[in-house]
Amino acid sequence: MSDMQEEDYLGASARCVLFTLENEIYGIHVKKIREVLRVGVIRDVAGTPYNVLGVINVRGVIVTVIDTRTMYNMPSKEISELSRIIIVELDDDRAVGMLVDFVMEVKDIPESKIESLSASKDNASRYIQGIAHYQDNVIILIDVDNMFMGHE
Repeated sequence: MSDMQEEDYLGASARCVLFTLENEIYGIHVKKIREVLRVGVIRDVAGTPYNVLGVINVRGVIVTVIDTRTMYNMPSKEISELSRIIIVELDDDRAVGMLVDFVMEVKDIPESKIESLSASKDNASRYIQGIAHYQDNVIILIDVDNMFMGHE
């Protein structure tokens, strides 16, 4: 019994992939993530909304790539060595690529550390599932299904 780690006392946790946009840390539940890719060729598609960068081919499947920064009203940023595309799996079986600045790690965040947002869920806040205060970080947890609802 004495070997119990602090985590054992914190109860159930959510395993999330953490990534950054600007200086903020965001998390997406791992069960929503198919894979994380280096940024390769993103093909432009005419007539797409401003936040769509284009499409990529992931082993024969065409996946739309979103500039995640624009979803949170941040300016776009040059793609760098650290940039990654997170392929997320939506409830309706679609996959979407999210361009992010940097993927940090996979972390188990205790559910007791996650505060739900009681905001009116308008604008960008409707994409946010909750905020976690964990190990000296503030982590913004993203609700990807809400984020891409109505995006085709």
